[in-house]
Amino acid sequence: SRYLKFPDGVRLMDRPPEYTGGKSVHFQRAETASHFGREIGLQYVHAHIRYCEALAKVGQADELLEGLLTISPVAIKETVPNARPRQANLYFSSSDAEVYDRYEASSCMDELKKGNVGALGGWRLYSSGPGIYIGLVINRLFGIRRSYERVVIDPVLPKSMDGAELDLDWNGKKVCWIYHVEKQSFAPVKVVVNGVQVKDCTRIENPYRDGGLGMASAVFNTLLSEQENTVEIYL
Repeated sequence: SRYLKFPDGVRLMDRPPEYTGGKSVHFQRAETASHFGREIGLQYVHAHIRYCEALAKVGQADELLEGLLTISPVAIKETVPNARPRQANLYFSSSDAEVYDRYEASSCMDELKKGNVGALGGWRLYSSGPGIYIGLVINRLFGIRRSYERVVIDPVLPKSMDGAELDLDWNGKKVCWIYHVEKQSFAPVKVVVNGVQVKDCTRIENPYRDGGLGMASAVFNTLLSEQENTVEIYL
């Protein structure tokens, strides 16, 4: 992140590949295109999402939340000060520098990294992007996912989100997921469903940090016995 992290997101490279005419040397589209945007502009939101996924894998909770907010169109000026006005209700697939051409872009990348150059929202309503983003929020930030016949609870939450609640139905049943971020940002110590602590849990393997808790889907589903259920996760 030392070289690739900019105010508007993580970039594919710290500066565009140089093109001086003639035969392309590195990547034709990036070298010859006149418009400095999308992959050519180096900030491709899909790649930033994968960066956030890696942050979750290693347990960098504060950085994960920051990364997710950086590419959310909601209240973008609060998270990206140099962002130019964008539609607040549409996912954008890139963040493009406010420059006239690739030559100006090449000369001002250091200023873009400092936040002194405007950042424009790229393509809107890119088909797969919103689904990947929401999946990352549910599966990695809040850590709720299925794995074959098991339920995995593996959140990565900063302590600032202590007490956070998420209304997310499970198999057609209403469930309120409540997070107690007391001592750490990942590796929950217990899961309580409708007041009953789930006993038959196993720690999920993760080579980079302590993993989440896994339990049999049948056991978990049986505990969701109320009209409105609560799942409390203690970290």
